[in-house]
Order: sequence, then structure tokens, then C-alpha cells
Amino acid sequence: MADLQKQFLGFHNTIKLGTYEENGSLREKRDLIINQLKTSLKAKKDEDYPQYKKSFNQGSYALNTGIKPVRDGDYDIDVGVLLDCHTEDYKPVELKELVADCIKHNNRTVEVSRSCVTVTYMKDGKPDYHVDLPVYAKSSNAYDDTYYLAKGRKALAESKRVWQAADPEGINSLVNDLYKDNDTYEDNGSDQRRQFRRCVRYLKRWRNHKYVGIHSIGITIAAYHWLEPDVDTQNDGEVLLSLVETILSNFDYFGRLSINLPITPGGDLLKSVSDEDMATIKERFEALRDNLQSAVDEPDAHEASKTLRKSFGDDFPIAAKVDKAKKSIEAPYVSTGSSA
Repeated sequence: MADLQKQFLGFHNTIKLGTYEENGSLREKRDLIINQLKTSLKAKKDEDYPQYKKSFNQGSYALNTGIKPVRDGDYDIDVGVLLDCHTEDYKPVELKELVADCIKHNNRTVEVSRSCVTVTYMKDGKPDYHVDLPVYAKSSNAYDDTYYLAKGRKALAESKRVWQAADPEGINSLVNDLYKDNDTYEDNGSDQRRQFRRCVRYLKRWRNHKYVGIHSIGITIAAYHWLEPDVDTQNDGEVLLSLVETILSNFDYFGRLSINLPITPGGDLLKSVSDEDMATIKERFEALRDNLQSAVDEPDAHEASKTLRKSFGDDFPIAAKVDKAKKSIEAPYVSTGSSA
């Protein structure tokens, strides 16, 4: 069996994105928009505009599972915004239109999409950054502390314009607290969290390279449910293979996979995927499994790494050819230095 851990870790370091705190440009874009929203809402306070209450990071940056986009630029940033108003006071699309109007600026485009307000920064005529602002409010019921997400846009039917119960900060805690306070793991599960994040990033890059129709949250929650870390073997390839095999085993008799969100609003994250697209997803997972299995079975690291490029693209490093009569002197493990 070839030892490809060095190649997997090199691949991870190539594709990974850090946190907001590690990326000044992303932090600047986020803060500019939030500050403008605060200022605009405050200036219209006498017109009974809702006021800014808080914001919080969401998505890959909040979960530390972000990857660099395949195309130059085209970075996605998710920042949740909670306003000091009640769901009974505004229709969801009305509130998003209000937010969009507050943050319009001549160097960016702003549009209301189904689940958020999307701000796009352009560079050389192409999208460079997308900042998605999911907009939340609470109920007037003092006993209900739930966040409600404004869903829908003008072009959608009224039945699609709804307030949806959500727990965005709960999702952050759910994923970021994995393996903590478990006596099975040393160092409070930090090595396991690092391996979890690496495997999620590998799958995201595979998804982008092979055009697999699963959103990032679906991949992350699939790993949450089914990844079994094994840091002692120091072999991400085998752990990833086991995860993919488990995912495939969860396709039902009708060829469908369900990935259930274990937190509000719950439900199957793949519910809206058509049967045709689901069949393609399964085929892609089967091809990934076969390539991972071939790489695990292949004794020659050079050939094994070439096989994995079929799934992950040219960013996966090719192991050097070596004289098979000599033993490799490559170190089997290199720390990524990523945060836990």
C-alpha cells in the first residue's frame, strides 16, 4: 500500500482557506458592508426602520472548512444579520429588500436571492467576492427565542416567501465542538477535528472538480454523521475512503441519499434534489470510491497519486518516482498547522 499522507497534506495546504481573522481582504469586505448597514438603519430610525442587533459568521469560514475557489476570485462569504424587529412586523422579502436598499453602493451589485441578500464585488469585469447576508428576525412572542430566516424573493410564489426557523449559531457550535470533551480522544479531540476538516475540504474540492450537486453544508453534515476519524494511522486516504463507502451504503432502495440536519430547521438537506441528479451524485461517489480504493491498493505512490488526480484535479501532488529497490525516506506525516 502506498503512503500518500504527505501528498494529501500538501493537497490540503494548497486548497484550504483560513478564517476571517487570517484574511484581511475578506474581513474588510465583511466589515464595510456591516458598518454601512448599521449606519443606514440608524439614520432611518425616526422612520421606524428596524435596527441592527448583531451579526455572526456562517458557512465555511465559521466552520473552518473553506476551500479556495477553482476559478480565480469568486470567494463566498456568509454573514448572518439579526435585526431588532419581529416577524409579525415584516414580510420576509420586504425585510430583505429593505436591507438590500441600505447597502447599495456604486462599486458592488446587490440583489435579493432566495435565502439571503447577495452582494457581489467585481474585478476586471468578473465576480471577485460574493458576500451573502442571511437576514433574521425574532417573533414577538417573548417565550420564543428562535431566529427566523427571511426566505424568498419577488419572483417566487407567495408560498415560497416564508419565515423559516433556524439556528445558525447552533450549527457553528455543532460542528466546531466535534470530539470535544470526549475521553476517547487526546488533546480534547484537536487531531480529530483537524482530520474532519481536511476530509470535508477534500470532498468539497472533489465536488467542485466533478460538478457534484451537493451544497457545502450537505458535505459537512454528511461528514458529521458518518466520518470516523483515525489519526493514529495518519492516512487521510483510508479515512476518506471509509466515509465515502458509508455514504454510499446510506443510499436507499430507490437510489436516494438523505442527509438530515440534526438542528433547527432539521430535515433532509437533499430533499429538493431530483431523482436524475441524485443518480448522478451516486455515480460520482462510486467513481470517487473506486479511485480511492485503487490508490489504497496501489503499492507505488507515484501511480496512486496519479489515480487520485482523476477525482481531485491537478492540485493533488504527484509523488516522485522512486527506485522500488530503495526504501523511501519521505516523512510519513507533515503537520498542517491548521487550527482545531
